[in-house]
Amino acid sequence: MENLQVVQTHSITEERKIIYEWKVDHFFSIMRFALSNKENSTIQSPVFSTINNSDDSSWYLTLQLTHAPQQGEWFATALTYCGGHQTLRARYSISFIDDAGNKQLEEIGTKIFQKNVGHIIRKSRPMSELLKEASKIVPDETLTVSLELTEFIVRSYVNPPITKLRLKRSHQIVDDLPAIFHSKEGSDIILVVGHKKIPAHKALLMNRNNVFRAMLTSDTQSTKNNVINIFDMDSEILEKLLEFIYTDNVTNLDGVAERLYEVADKYQIPALKKLCEESLCKNITVGNAVKYLVLLNRYNANRKFLNYIADFIAINSKIISETEEYKALLNTNPALLLAVLTKISNIK
Repeated sequence: MENLQVVQTHSITEERKIIYEWKVDHFFSIMRFALSNKENSTIQSPVFSTINNSDDSSWYLTLQLTHAPQQGEWFATALTYCGGHQTLRARYSISFIDDAGNKQLEEIGTKIFQKNVGHIIRKSRPMSELLKEASKIVPDETLTVSLELTEFIVRSYVNPPITKLRLKRSHQIVDDLPAIFHSKEGSDIILVVGHKKIPAHKALLMNRNNVFRAMLTSDTQSTKNNVINIFDMDSEILEKLLEFIYTDNVTNLDGVAERLYEVADKYQIPALKKLCEESLCKNITVGNAVKYLVLLNRYNANRKFLNYIADFIAINSKIISETEEYKALLNTNPALLLAVLTKISNIK
């Protein structure tokens, strides 16, 4: 018998609301100056929050003005969360206020905002659309952007612990697998990669992975000698692959995710592929975004991860489009480039 402490928590969703108005004087003058030089331009609002002087509730708006060859001028509006959480769910309603105080071109939505990532909340529209209503929407060349924002903050409260008695759980083999992986005790197969020999356990590999099962049941001399030569990865990646097969975990994944991803696909391990996809998305930069997009596309990544990287490229297209990797897509993968260009056009 053993004592068991039962801890109960109660989660409550708190809503924090703000109506924020941002006036941009001389809007068309700013626009004409930027676009007459065929340059893209971004106008950023001051930082605001739903709570005064709150570090975990900070936001800003940006107006993105873009000149597209043969398509003219376009504008979009983005909202960026820069507070203390890594992600924050929020509902928004954004519109322009006309000279009578009424909302125009309102758009409403709900998003999970990632910290310091600009999310397009007003899709790209031709500037000509704004010019048609210029006298109402931009009176005296002052554009007024109105944002109604609601943050959803989940707070959890812990009730006093409850003590219960229960039978002690018997020791299970899964508790021993990490120790078996590190010690290699009782190993009965040798995996050879390059000049390195890595001991393993035949029964575990066969039951945990179908690719290893096929290797270990093939009628070859090396298999009969309990030796398997591995030619499609280096020793570090093989160790990481075995670590996941034994323990469902990979230590220091971020450092090897790019190389391990291909192996996870080849060895048909969807759970490991997902871990690698999450790691790649977490560590994306303007320098590696195109490379990661090509990699995930090649091995049929989950659509949400592909969309995440494509969105990142679209938002940072001004910088990324100048990289050699991006330009190379025209020859190496025009279909993928077209998908990226579609993303970019949707936010302009």
